[in-house]
Amino acid sequence: MNWLTHDWRDFIAEPWLSIVLSLVAVVCGAIVGAEREKREKPIGTRTLTLVALGSAIFTMLSFAIGAENDHARIAAQIVTGVGFLGAGAIIRGKFGITGLTSAATIWAVSAMGMVAGAGYVAAGLGLSVLILAVLTVISAGEQRFLGRCEYVTVTLLFEPNGGKTIVKIEEILDEYNVPWTRNKLAVETSTSGGSRLSITYCDRHKHHREFLAELAALEEITEIKSTSSVGP
Repeated sequence: MNWLTHDWRDFIAEPWLSIVLSLVAVVCGAIVGAEREKREKPIGTRTLTLVALGSAIFTMLSFAIGAENDHARIAAQIVTGVGFLGAGAIIRGKFGITGLTSAATIWAVSAMGMVAGAGYVAAGLGLSVLILAVLTVISAGEQRFLGRCEYVTVTLLFEPNGGKTIVKIEEILDEYNVPWTRNKLAVETSTSGGSRLSITYCDRHKHHREFLAELAALEEITEIKSTSSVGP
């Protein structure tokens, strides 16, 4: 059972060691990335897989260089570089900040990739499962504590303005991560000659309905009215 706790550098010789550690990093990143992809987050499977793989490669490179000081220096540069990458995922909009969880996930996945690149395969896989559990279990706990979402459908009446209005609406929905899979953005022609769009969103939690204020600020939108409540 030494393979569970020991450095795999003691068991596998090069070049197979680098191949195995790289594949483990890819698997670890994909495990977490699949959950983010399922939730339609901007940081998905490809991004987190590459973050984990890149961190593992740089860590393996630090061992290839050989000197102890180089290990610490390269590890520190990985942390700094990933910090800049994570900062790029944070967006400050008119009504708040989004992307903090995505940035933190990038940071954690990078650390996981460094562990795998250092040769601790079991620890890397265990960390990927732990990160996945944090993202899913805590999210479920938040829903239990704050209450499950209650979905409401609203209808927007707006002037199409040659298709420009729907582009603005799409940008707002993107910014606030309103799930398009539920809405499908089916634009219809209203009886007044304008356009009509139905959007389903969670009305129970304040941060899930903040996008309505920005939609209401669009001059092209003439009316926002609630039409129905739907199941979860």
